[in-house]
Amino acid sequence: MAPLTVGDVMTRKIIWVREDETLKDAALKMTTSDVGCVLVLDDDGRCIGILTERDFVRLFANDVESTSLVRDYMTKNPITVKEMTSIAEAKNIMATHRFRHLPVTDNDEHVIGVLSIRDIVERVQLYI
Repeated sequence: MAPLTVGDVMTRKIIWVREDETLKDAALKMTTSDVGCVLVLDDDGRCIGILTERDFVRLFANDVESTSLVRDYMTKNPITVKEMTSIAEAKNIMATHRFRHLPVTDNDEHVIGVLSIRDIVERVQLYI
């Protein structure tokens, strides 16, 4: 059996915002879509940032206004992986950097999905 790849496990539904939207816009998209992150895409569909649940906890703790712009608080230029990246390699990146989400891009750096810890755990449960 071939090793699992990111493409075997990732979520292909992409929840995203533009950098000039507000933090409230981003949070609403996350809650209505029941996801743990929102990607920030440029006009060409490339990932220029990410906002996660952890980011929102930190923002809330620091009394950041919900009308603030995403560009001012997103993690800029996040690490991404390709669809053919092995799950083992993706897991190592996530563990090393303490990430719960990794944007997945094609060879032209356009976003095609997101890999989350939840995706990995749900896939592993199929084998237990």
